[in-house]
Amino acid sequence: MAAAMRVADAEGVGALSMRRLATELDSGVMSLYRHVANKDALLTAITRAACEEHPYPEPAPSDWREAMRLAARLDWEVYRAHPWALVTSSSARHFSDTSCLDWMEDALVGLTDDPDLARSFSIAVWSYVQGVCIQHVSQQLLPGGDKAEQSPLRATEEDFELGLEILLDGMEQRAERAGAPRAGTGSARRFATFTRP
Repeated sequence: MAAAMRVADAEGVGALSMRRLATELDSGVMSLYRHVANKDALLTAITRAACEEHPYPEPAPSDWREAMRLAARLDWEVYRAHPWALVTSSSARHFSDTSCLDWMEDALVGLTDDPDLARSFSIAVWSYVQGVCIQHVSQQLLPGGDKAEQSPLRATEEDFELGLEILLDGMEQRAERAGAPRAGTGSARRFATFTRP
């Protein structure tokens, strides 16, 4: 997977194909199909590999805010290192592992015991990170435009941190309005292994 990730990092996933990877590995195309079924499977594999570079810890922090901060920062690092993961991790065809959302929902037990609300909160945090990070990596996804620092909408890391805290404040207020109990921390559900988009 390392060779495929190198191609994707340098040229984008549009340039990654079985033939291109075979050239990179100085191998025959047909020999690759013994290891990877097709390009979709290849994209799934490299997305998983990118996420495994910054895995969510087990157990999760007992404080739900700290858990959300940690998840956001780990995803931030994945997307900055591998901008193409913003695209592949959002595609059901290329990646459908929901372990990240399960982990976040699990960590939110100290905020709410409503699984639907916890899932919505988890998606909100995950989507927030993607939205802010795409401003940082847009020039790598769409080369040839203005420099990233010239964008009037480009968020700084300080903006990222502040926006995350505002989002967490809103989640807490929403949980309180819903009457969700906040007693307790941690969770009864844990995962032996974890990979995420």
